[in-house]
Amino acid sequence: MNVMQQNTLDTKTRNLILILFLIGVFMGSLDTGIIGPVLPSIEQSFNLTSREASWIFTLFVIFFMIGSPVMAKFSDFYGRKKIFILDVILFAVGSCLIAFSFNIESIFLGRVIQGFGCGGIFPVAGAFIGDTFPLNERGRALGILGSVFGISAIGGPLLGAALIPFGWNWCFTINIPISLMLIIIAYRILPDLEYSEKLKIDYLGIVFLSLIAISLSYGLNQIDSSNFIGSILSTDVLPFLIIFIILIPIFFRIERRAEESIVPIHMLKNREIRIACIETLCYGLIYSSVIFIPSLVILSMGFDDQLASLMLIPILGANAVAAPILGRVLDSTGSKKLMTIGTLIMTFGLIAIAIYPGNLIFFLIAGCVIGVGMVTIIGAPLRYIVLSEAKPHERGAGQAIVNMLSSAGQLIGGALIGGIIASFSGILGYKLSLVLAGIVAFVAFLFTLRLKGRDEQMETMKSNQ
Repeated sequence: MNVMQQNTLDTKTRNLILILFLIGVFMGSLDTGIIGPVLPSIEQSFNLTSREASWIFTLFVIFFMIGSPVMAKFSDFYGRKKIFILDVILFAVGSCLIAFSFNIESIFLGRVIQGFGCGGIFPVAGAFIGDTFPLNERGRALGILGSVFGISAIGGPLLGAALIPFGWNWCFTINIPISLMLIIIAYRILPDLEYSEKLKIDYLGIVFLSLIAISLSYGLNQIDSSNFIGSILSTDVLPFLIIFIILIPIFFRIERRAEESIVPIHMLKNREIRIACIETLCYGLIYSSVIFIPSLVILSMGFDDQLASLMLIPILGANAVAAPILGRVLDSTGSKKLMTIGTLIMTFGLIAIAIYPGNLIFFLIAGCVIGVGMVTIIGAPLRYIVLSEAKPHERGAGQAIVNMLSSAGQLIGGALIGGIIASFSGILGYKLSLVLAGIVAFVAFLFTLRLKGRDEQMETMKSNQ
C-alpha cells in the first residue's frame, strides 16, 4: 500500500477546513434530531400509521450504517476531498427528494440517499484531522467536531418545531442552500490528499454489510414494546434477528479474505480498537436509556410533555459545552484518563437519577454529570484512540467503525430499553432502565482501565504517521 501524499497546511487553512467540516457534521446530525417534530405532520400529509412513519427514521439509520464504511473506505483511496463533496451532494439530493415530494415513496428514497451520504461525512472529517492536524492539536479539533452532536440534539427539535408552521417541507429545504455552500467551499479550500493506488472494491462485503444492517433494523423496528417477548418470538421479528446473527460470521470470513475489505476486520486484532468498539456499543445502550428521561420526569415530577422534554437540556448542553474543552485537555492527558473519569462519573449520574428521580435540583446536577460523561465515551477521546491506532490508509475506515457500532448500539439499546419500560408498570421500568445503563457505564469504566496511557498513545501516533 502506498502512503498518502501529505500536504503541510498552515494554521489558518486548517481552521477554515475545520469550520467547513463543522458545518457539514452539524447539518447531518441536525437532520437526525429534526425528524422527531416533523413525523406527525408527514403522517397526516400521507395518512401513515406510526409504524409506517417510523421507516422515515429507520431507513436513514440503515443507510447511515452502510454509507459510513463504504464512503470512509473510498475516502482512504480516492481522497477526502472528492468523497466529502460526494457525500454532501448525496445529502442535498436526498433533501431535494423529500422537500419536493408528492408521495411517501420519494420521502423514503430521499431518506435512503440522505443516510448514505451523511454516513460518510463524519468519518471523512475525522480522518482528515488525522491527515493534516499536528499530533498536539487533534484532540482540540475532534472536540470541536464532537460538540455539534449535543448542539444539534437540542437545536434539531427546536428548529423543526419553528419551521413546521411554514410546512414540514422547509425542514429539509434548508439543507439545499447549506449543501451548495459546502460544496463550493470544499472544492476551493480542501487539498487533494489521496493514494496513488486505486481501490479494489469489495462488492461482496458491501452486499453482506447491507443485508446485516437491513435485517437488524427491520427486525428491531417490528418489535412491539407492549408485548416485548411475544413480539421477539413472532415471525415478524425472530427470522430477521436470526438472519442477522447468521450473517455476522459469514461477513467476517468474507472480509478476512477480501483484498481490500470494506470494513477492516483485521483492525479488531488491536486491543485499543476492540476496547473502543466495546465503549461505542455501551454508549448506544446508555443513550437509549437517556432519551426516555422526559417520560420519567412526567411520572416523577408531574411535568407536562413540553416541560419534561426540557429536562434533556442539562445533559445535551453539558455535552456540547464539555466536548471542545475536553478535546483541548485530551491533547495533554490522552484518552485513558478522560474516559476513565468520564465513564465513572456517568455511572454515578445514571444511578443517582434512577434512585432520586423526583428531586429537581439533584436531577439537573446529575444530568450535567451524565452529559459530560457521554462526551468521553463517544466523543473526541474515543475517536482519538482510533486515529492513534489506525494507519494513514485506514483512518477513514477506522472512524466508520465507530459510526456503525454507535448506530447498531442505539438500535439494539432502543429495543431493549423500550421492552424493559413496557414490561414494568409506572415509574419502575424507567428506573430499571437507568440502573441497567449505569451498570453498562461501569462496565465501560472497567474496560477504560486497560487503555494505553498518554506516553504510550503518543508513541503509537508517531509510529503511525
